[in-house]
Amino acid sequence: MSQQPVAHVDAPAGSAPTWTPPPREALDFPIFFDPEPAVARYHAFRKGIRGRLFGIVLSLVIWGVIGWFNRDNLDTFFWTIFGMSMGLSVALLVRTIVQSVMAKRAIGRLHEGLALGIGRGGLYLDDYLAWEDVDHLVAVPGGARGSGRLVIVATNGAWREVPVDWLSHAPSAVDNAVRALSGNRHHVDLEPLDS
Repeated sequence: MSQQPVAHVDAPAGSAPTWTPPPREALDFPIFFDPEPAVARYHAFRKGIRGRLFGIVLSLVIWGVIGWFNRDNLDTFFWTIFGMSMGLSVALLVRTIVQSVMAKRAIGRLHEGLALGIGRGGLYLDDYLAWEDVDHLVAVPGGARGSGRLVIVATNGAWREVPVDWLSHAPSAVDNAVRALSGNRHHVDLEPLDS
């Protein structure tokens, strides 16, 4: 299993690339992408940006009124508190903008259709991996990336990943399918998601 999507069959110049369908032995339990949570996350960050901008404007108005009524008594303490308040507000705005950009990129990596095929013969994630070639599967938290990830590691050390929060089935259902269809040879290590 390689890091890049499986190479497609050579196609004549100017024609669309040929898609290699997953083998039947990896489709007993198909799991599809569900981009709706990723899109909702992106919209939440966009709404957060507007909220933070409104908060900055409101803070500037309040600080302006306070400064206006105390213009003869403004000292270093006032400007220090004002600077800290504005600095924190701007830092939070920048953080939300960065999160929004990352959420939009995450949506761009999703596509409609099959995300992971689990079957009696093995797994399909861009390419086919028979059960005897699977080393282990682990679900890891997403952190700043948003979604947790299901990482599939092959016996040759190559690995692939898929976002578990944006799938049609919960991680526990994926684990149950892996256990059942691999004949209890493999399971998904879900412990990192709980820590």
